[in-house]
Amino acid sequence: MADVLQNSFPASAKVGAGIINNVHTDVAVLGFSNCVVAIVTQLVSVGSIIKAVGTSAAASTQDAFYDAQLAVDQLSTSADIPVEVKFVLGSSSATAASSLYQVLATHIYQHRREKDPLDSRPLIIGIGLRLPREYKLSQLDDDAGQPDLGEFLVTMHAIAGLVDECYAQ
Repeated sequence: MADVLQNSFPASAKVGAGIINNVHTDVAVLGFSNCVVAIVTQLVSVGSIIKAVGTSAAASTQDAFYDAQLAVDQLSTSADIPVEVKFVLGSSSATAASSLYQVLATHIYQHRREKDPLDSRPLIIGIGLRLPREYKLSQLDDDAGQPDLGEFLVTMHAIAGLVDECYAQ
């Protein structure tokens, strides 16, 4: 990863860069009091903006005996933090690329919550990734088969790590 630049006013901000799967990747993370904004691009632009918000059935319970610390302990030990993902800008149509962007936003949100279970701010993420051609199909073609997700999983973990390094609290 390249040097991380920091600024703390008016929002804490960190920017960095790294090489992921032989592609230069820029990351900027801004920490506001009400949300975290992350920009991840391999294209020097952003194609979609997605909002990821943690959801919890336990958080909405009306039980008077609800134990908040128990919920925090459960969230901190679970990799499956429920997340609601919604496209703010960009296409949310059923394409392979939009599905991968949703998976990436969910993964980054969950990764951030695992590191800091008490930080429940929504994540607004701008994504512009250089995806292989088979991910860009407007709709999945039965003859084309399914794209291999192995390489994307490696990319997803590397991007989450890069965002984590730039995470601004």
